[in-house]
Amino acid sequence: MTGKIETVVSKDPEDIYIHAAAFPVNYAQFYLLDRNLHRTVHPQPKAPGESHAGILRTVPGGAFLVTGLNSGVTDLTVSVHAREPDPLLWDYEDAVEVSLQVDTETVHVSAWDGGGKFIALPPMPAGAGWYRLRYHASHMDQAFDLHSAVSIDAFHLQIWAETQSDPEVLQITSNRARYWLSV
Repeated sequence: MTGKIETVVSKDPEDIYIHAAAFPVNYAQFYLLDRNLHRTVHPQPKAPGESHAGILRTVPGGAFLVTGLNSGVTDLTVSVHAREPDPLLWDYEDAVEVSLQVDTETVHVSAWDGGGKFIALPPMPAGAGWYRLRYHASHMDQAFDLHSAVSIDAFHLQIWAETQSDPEVLQITSNRARYWLSV
């Protein structure tokens, strides 16, 4: 598979939801990246300037997001909001927040190996600057270390403009999310 991932987009003036029922992951990870042309390396744990809440780690211009599934496809929703949305704590087992600074108004979700596999997001509502990312996860333990052509774990990444603030753990119930908080 190359090129854009098949997505369903629903939008209104305040909130845009992009859903990919089969987003490819490898090595239990994927990325959110700005379109800074000077970026040659994806964000990695323990990178300079890193901010993290276990399963979600950011460096200027990018985020490293962890899945339970080692390789295959996962269910992913990304939503971009005009203002802070409510957390989805009843729908997901784990939820964490981290701030991210982007250099451009254009960002995309990228598969681990790049290879042109990505989800283009709409322009960020406030252009370049600080945003808050809230990452929700479910079924990470069931998907842990598996290789699957069908979605087992599911994720929802909420994005909205907000000044920089400390990482926050809203809810952790899975063993995988607990593990990533400790490393």
